[in-house]
Amino acid sequence: MSYGKSLGIVKTQYYQIDEDIELEIGNKLQKPTIAYETYGTLNEEKSNVILVCHPFTGSAHAAGWHDGDDKPGWWNTIIGPGKPIDTKKYYVICSNVIGSCKGSTGPSDINPDTGDFYALSFPIITIKDMVNVQKKLLDHLDIKYLFAVIGGSMGGMQALQWSISYPSMIRNAIVIAAGAYSTTQQIAFNEVQRRAILEDPLWNQGNYYNTDSYPEQGLSLARMIGHITYLSNDSMREKFGRRLQDKDQFSYNFDTEFQVESYLKHQGFSFTKRFDANSYLYLTKALDYFDLRVNNSLEEGLKSIKCRMLIISISSDWLYTQEQLEELVMVLNSINVDVSYSKLNSEYGHDAFLIENGQLNYIISNFLSKARVKDVMSKQVLTLSVNQGIKEAAELMLNENKTHIPVLNDQNQLIGIVTAWDLSKAIAKDSDTIDEIMTKDVLTCYEDDSIYDVSSKLKEHNISGLPVIDSDNNVIGIITTAHLSNLIYKD
Repeated sequence: MSYGKSLGIVKTQYYQIDEDIELEIGNKLQKPTIAYETYGTLNEEKSNVILVCHPFTGSAHAAGWHDGDDKPGWWNTIIGPGKPIDTKKYYVICSNVIGSCKGSTGPSDINPDTGDFYALSFPIITIKDMVNVQKKLLDHLDIKYLFAVIGGSMGGMQALQWSISYPSMIRNAIVIAAGAYSTTQQIAFNEVQRRAILEDPLWNQGNYYNTDSYPEQGLSLARMIGHITYLSNDSMREKFGRRLQDKDQFSYNFDTEFQVESYLKHQGFSFTKRFDANSYLYLTKALDYFDLRVNNSLEEGLKSIKCRMLIISISSDWLYTQEQLEELVMVLNSINVDVSYSKLNSEYGHDAFLIENGQLNYIISNFLSKARVKDVMSKQVLTLSVNQGIKEAAELMLNENKTHIPVLNDQNQLIGIVTAWDLSKAIAKDSDTIDEIMTKDVLTCYEDDSIYDVSSKLKEHNISGLPVIDSDNNVIGIITTAHLSNLIYKD
């Protein structure tokens, strides 16, 4: 099989957290397992990490191919070499959420307390819980911050939650077709879907794992209802119209007659072969509970956001409407968040972010290409005082494996930099103080500078790092060629 511009064969990995997770409602989930996949190469400073959050019934398998599968990952058009989330630049992580049935711990797994399936003994979870478990995975991978977090639909909710729960960790966030809270209509649709499952006699209060029966009819109907909300009237009219299925005239009975009926039945039935009914219940509840407002104030709920944001709506999406996303943009603007807004013009409805590759490719690529120094720099900066001695500087450089250390005056302002070359001069000249050997004509940059401009400056002057300063000449970070590794390359 030819994979074209794809990652080729990829494998799902698993990590079991070595502690219980305290959930938002107060319960605990015992040492859950997280299924995840990674693509691309992590650079030396770990500054090129993008976390992809999957939609409602998605999985960790976002891109590439599993051995033997006839379809690639669910976002293979967006993730891969030379694609918007370019695996030649970025190290991409996608994990399956808890509560699902795609490898991470959920109701279809074994409850360690009973030795039987969790079923309804699985605790209620929230979007915040999903994000907190993802954070545990990143801790395990020793990822200190994210160049970007991105997701559509339920994945967009996770991206929003990330930017609020861990604001100092996120440099960029891309939210597609997701609001800051679930609306009354969204909750209503989720309840009807749940009711289809709950009213299926074979659901058996969730205890169907040890039986030969399965609530196939209920889950199939739930998916049919949900699938309608993901489409638009225009896309359904274009694809099906009022055309009949395998007949030329009406039968005037209750058999399947229209193509759209046949399509929905197929979608519902095929879904039952790849998803768990109890997981469907738990995840729709997590969607319902999602509400970032504090005291009914969205401004209050979003005020901790520090990252640059891109919000993308879909013109024909009537589930997560333009108006709902534009409200989010308006509030972000009102609290001075650096936010951009784009509308995906599409007739495909909510699912357009999985279909409209051309427009989405351009919007995402354009946003990520505007990376700034503060998106990748290290904020933990080693510095020296001008009053320190040569020996102290040499020991610090040796112990911390650094080749450039900024030098500050008594007001903590940048006045120079000491390099490994400067220390070698100190030996040759028998110097005693840093002031004698430091480079005083220091090249610097600002946090809002383009990483491409900084890369050019580093190359032009044949240096490997620059202090990042603020308007008062205070050092607030450092950026090196290691931070830019992978992010800037020649095709």
